[in-house]
Amino acid sequence: MVKKFTAVASSLALSAALLAGCGGNDNNNQASSAAPSAGSSAGASAAADNPYKDPMEISVAFWDADAEIAKIAKDPISQEVLKKFNVTLKPVNTTWDDYAQKIQMWAASDQLPDIFAIDAIGTQYQRKWVEQGVVKALPDLSKYPNLAAYFEAPDIKGLSVDGKYYTVPRRMFPSVDWSALDRVVLYRWDLAQKAGITKEPETWEEFEAMLEAITKADSEGKHIAGLTTTQTKLLGGLFWLYGNPVATSDGSGSDFKWIEEDGKLIPAVFSKKALPALQNMRAMYDKGLIDPDIALAKGADSYDKFVSGKAAALLSGGGFVNFNGDIYEKRWKTAYPDTDITQSVKVLKPLVGPDGERTHAIFKTYWSESYFSSKVDDKKMDRIMALYDYILSPEGKDLLIYGKEGVDYKVEGGKKVMIETGSLNEKYPARNFLRQLVAYETSDSYDMNNPLIANESIRKEGVDYIDWVLKNTKVPDYDIRLTYMSTPTKDKFTVLDQDDLLKVMLSKEPVEQAWNDILKSYKAKGLDKMIEEVNAKAKEEGIQ
Repeated sequence: MVKKFTAVASSLALSAALLAGCGGNDNNNQASSAAPSAGSSAGASAAADNPYKDPMEISVAFWDADAEIAKIAKDPISQEVLKKFNVTLKPVNTTWDDYAQKIQMWAASDQLPDIFAIDAIGTQYQRKWVEQGVVKALPDLSKYPNLAAYFEAPDIKGLSVDGKYYTVPRRMFPSVDWSALDRVVLYRWDLAQKAGITKEPETWEEFEAMLEAITKADSEGKHIAGLTTTQTKLLGGLFWLYGNPVATSDGSGSDFKWIEEDGKLIPAVFSKKALPALQNMRAMYDKGLIDPDIALAKGADSYDKFVSGKAAALLSGGGFVNFNGDIYEKRWKTAYPDTDITQSVKVLKPLVGPDGERTHAIFKTYWSESYFSSKVDDKKMDRIMALYDYILSPEGKDLLIYGKEGVDYKVEGGKKVMIETGSLNEKYPARNFLRQLVAYETSDSYDMNNPLIANESIRKEGVDYIDWVLKNTKVPDYDIRLTYMSTPTKDKFTVLDQDDLLKVMLSKEPVEQAWNDILKSYKAKGLDKMIEEVNAKAKEEGIQ
């Protein structure tokens, strides 16, 4: 993913001030005009056979939408795409810290924007949106061939409800093996070498020894912390890998996977293997190898902290795409213009766990989804679907990835060869936003011919990394059907394991006691009843 990627909250009790300041279709942010006005476009669009002759404004709730949509004014490619469909995008801003709360509030108060982005599949509130008609069903996709083909992917096709689709998932990967890219740890190899480390870590013990060496040496005198993160939502994607990798989830609360233990199906997060993973995490925290302020971690601040040498390692989403964008483009090349970042910053390969296996975080092949307000009429929905279909088309993909043929790239021997030597991200700053509005397709970036990861050294590291992961790591057994399975208790049940990890990490109680208290709270919410229902249904369906 490119972007990726901060915790889904269930509370709708937000202040009236937030509602007034951030309301969906009543949002007062200045619309970013990318389509011509009715007057200026009269000549070209007056033809009766033009389905897009009438200009249309579409409101979009997306992460940092204000800033992203403002870039369209400086991006001729994005302007060309939006002009093709005669639309203007109106930003409805959300952030990585508030998007779930805002969208749930807008849904409850009937103020959703036309399009909104959230990771909600499998949650109770997503089911209610469908049942209560809060979100609009997609029309017949046969009119949109590229979108229809997109929905043929097995884990996307399986999302239909009574034969209808209510969302367009943002696909990232061709298989779960690629999930390794969505929770990566970057570390300051330059500072590790200054601290006397000569070998890149391969085991948890070596990783911890490196963090300890860096923090103790504090070679730049900045009171450097150990590991931090861009979002606490990502914590499980690292710490469960110490012997309990199936417990990793996307943080939505509904992505928990199931394993068989002692003859019974249970959520992997409640396996007997959880305790050693939690003890390992607490030990790292108690040794000062984890940033003491990690509970307050936020994206931009954490990137700044890492690049400025105030954190030895950074747990981040988005793999090498974000490494290139948020670390290198936005920060490193300004702070260290004469330094090759790949010699100073490394990405941690999946570590050897206590069972001797190298594993990585496991997610679905997509992350987050587009939903559409039920207030969107059929004409506007057709325009949105046409835009999405074009962005997924070969023509749209090439334009938004490689730029203009003959200007930015040429085709030689069936391959695209870049002509433009400068950064396409600077030349076309909004093109990635348009792509990601529909799909991330992160795996496409791991190709030396693809300029989306603009820094070629980082791109090469990324290609080598995923090749290594595919050859050297193991995906443990689990059945995704159990994650999607619906039962009365399970439909209302959430497991926000990132919050649980943080509680155990910061608790003054022994790890086992802190974890037992958490287990008791889940049992009070119906854990045992859910397990009973899932086991019965799995047996009935021949899964168990």
